[in-house]
Amino acid sequence: MEKIKSKLKLLLLAEIVILISLITLLVIRSENAQPINATITDWQSDYVEYNSAKGWYISSSPSGKTEGETTVFLSGPYSNLPKGTYSATIKYHCDEDQSWLANPQDSRILSAGSAFLSRKQNHAIYRFELQTYVEDFELQILYSGKGDFQVTDISITPTYTGFLRIIILLAVLFLCLDLFILYYDRIIENKNLLLTLSGILFLSSLPLLTNGIAWGHDMPFHLMRIEAIANELRMLNIPVRMSSIYMDGAGYPVSIYYGDLLLYIPALLRLSGFSVTTAYKFYIFIINVGTVIITYFCMDKIFKNKSIACLTSLAYCTSSYRLVNIYVRTAVGEYSAMMFLPLIALAIYRIYTDNVDDYKTYRKNALFLALGMTGVIGCHILSTEMVVFVLAVISVGLLKLTLRKNTIRVYIRSVLYTCAFSAYFVIPFLDYFKNVSVLVTSTAQNIPTYIQHKGSSLSEYFSFFRDIYGGGSSSYTNDRMLLTPGLILMLTLVVAIVLWINRKCSKEMKALTLCALFTLYLASNLFPWNFLAQHSRIGIMLSQIQYPWRYIGLSAIVLSLLLGTLLQKAKAYQSTREIQSGMFILLACFLTTCLFNGYYNASENTHLCAYYDSSELSTYYIGNGEYLRQMEGWDTQPVNVIYRNMEQVSVESRQGCYMKLYCKGTDTDGEIYLPVWNYKGYHVIDDAGNEYAISDSDNKQIQLTLPAGFDGYITLDFIEPWYWRLAEFISLASAIFLWFRRKQLFSENSGQSEDFKL
Repeated sequence: MEKIKSKLKLLLLAEIVILISLITLLVIRSENAQPINATITDWQSDYVEYNSAKGWYISSSPSGKTEGETTVFLSGPYSNLPKGTYSATIKYHCDEDQSWLANPQDSRILSAGSAFLSRKQNHAIYRFELQTYVEDFELQILYSGKGDFQVTDISITPTYTGFLRIIILLAVLFLCLDLFILYYDRIIENKNLLLTLSGILFLSSLPLLTNGIAWGHDMPFHLMRIEAIANELRMLNIPVRMSSIYMDGAGYPVSIYYGDLLLYIPALLRLSGFSVTTAYKFYIFIINVGTVIITYFCMDKIFKNKSIACLTSLAYCTSSYRLVNIYVRTAVGEYSAMMFLPLIALAIYRIYTDNVDDYKTYRKNALFLALGMTGVIGCHILSTEMVVFVLAVISVGLLKLTLRKNTIRVYIRSVLYTCAFSAYFVIPFLDYFKNVSVLVTSTAQNIPTYIQHKGSSLSEYFSFFRDIYGGGSSSYTNDRMLLTPGLILMLTLVVAIVLWINRKCSKEMKALTLCALFTLYLASNLFPWNFLAQHSRIGIMLSQIQYPWRYIGLSAIVLSLLLGTLLQKAKAYQSTREIQSGMFILLACFLTTCLFNGYYNASENTHLCAYYDSSELSTYYIGNGEYLRQMEGWDTQPVNVIYRNMEQVSVESRQGCYMKLYCKGTDTDGEIYLPVWNYKGYHVIDDAGNEYAISDSDNKQIQLTLPAGFDGYITLDFIEPWYWRLAEFISLASAIFLWFRRKQLFSENSGQSEDFKL
């Protein structure tokens, strides 16, 4: 072992030297990067001539073109470009949105698509990558045929982000090699288990092996979330709260209402030069890795049998609804939250089955429950609402066990742990929920939402072999996506019911069967959602989940636990029955997952896309605008600052939420309207440190009044309240404490898992 460690130290030293050398070379190349030698006058247009005063300017549809028909207005620079990554910058003015792209749009040559030129901006950046040497490279500026369009400057500069990607991938390779050497003995000892878990990961990640990724229901919204985080991280705004990239700089507090800690992973990849699609696909892969590991860990803790833990993990990770969430709905928050459901299941299972008198061991269930709830809260508020509702029903259903002294103590502990771990997100969320009126909170508190018709029909639970795509919200089965826990999990429920009828069910199996039936009932169109929403405030809150079939995700984890208990029962009878059951589950999961992958690749509803950079995404991808101050009028936001009774107001600098303006007043008080939505947290301060009150304009933009005779600078910025910072410190301190106490907190003496056999 000492020889291995000494060799590993030498290997680490060599790896560090290599990485430092490559990073140095990257810095030198980047600092010496020169723009492509091509001026704006070298560009070409078939419709207008270059004007030294206006640049390239067009004010109406080009001759020979129908008004509104998109045409190539300007092209160039027709330079020879070597293989590599580049950044093009354009300065322009337009009345209507325009676009630009690199030509030819051939994925074998170019990695990039069409990019937006917003009418509310005057400059844009277009990043692209050439896979090979290109002669006479062409960048096309497209005109929509509407409005005035003026281009004053275009430049192209090499960026070397491709070289940065190579360095990062090499660092990851070195890390994997070091870990393999360091844990070689343990890897060889557990090679069969690792291969099995890798197989589960491979099955659940099959669609990721396709070029590009399918355009999911919520994909634009979540890709924009990742880009918004990356944009704020680039400006060192950590943690991200107000995302300034949205709506061309108007700002949108999506990170306050929607937990996004895990999305920092793809955001960091974006900063490292990886494409939008690659970063997102890697995120899915990481979630699949985490789900496999967490599910196996929890199932092994419950059943004390590695084979059963692997089979139940396989059933859960490849359940139809989970795969639909990932690859059809692109429900990032929901499928990320599903990664933590096994931890909650582990905690609840053990709270009601463990020896309650051994409190030293029993209290550890509070930590498992808190970690699971913290993960769900940090990913998806709607999933949190569903989990809390189901846990409340379970607690009441098992009231006699719930009211045990140590059980109550464990629940109290878990609540306190969860509050500490989640404070970084919960405190800002509650602050906004209480003090900022937005569409989603107004609806949740006052307006009934009728969702019963959107629930899954009973026949859909057994429709295992159908097209995976659909509209999702339709009340008609033939127009909806695949909505079922999957073949194995539904068959598990059927077998459990048959055993119950034949009086061969244990108490645990009965409880799990009832819980599974209840969650499936909640997910169906039979549960009285409309009645509850119409007659109670709680019903209004519960109906905010939008689609009852979201509860299928909770059904999947409950049915996975039920499957484990059935496998335990099969093992108790004879080993051959256990082997037969295992082989059947393995074969069924393999076939249904391959069938899903086949539909994913071959369905006529599949639209594969491969975004390269944020310039190809609209900053107006905000879902249904749930977090807007108002629903209507936001698109009428002015491009520039508007002022009254002021001699001069000009923007000196702007970066993210920060804006510096020079203001010169008159002999009366002046009003200024800034092109930023007025959310809590914005402050306006002058050079002397005086703060000015801000208020809502007619369409909820920031409005302020400056005194007569004002002459100087003011700055606008988003500043977190002190209690947000305190909440972040509490969560960070709790996480550090957990890390240093992890061995003591997670160590157990209550039995060992049986060896892996498959």
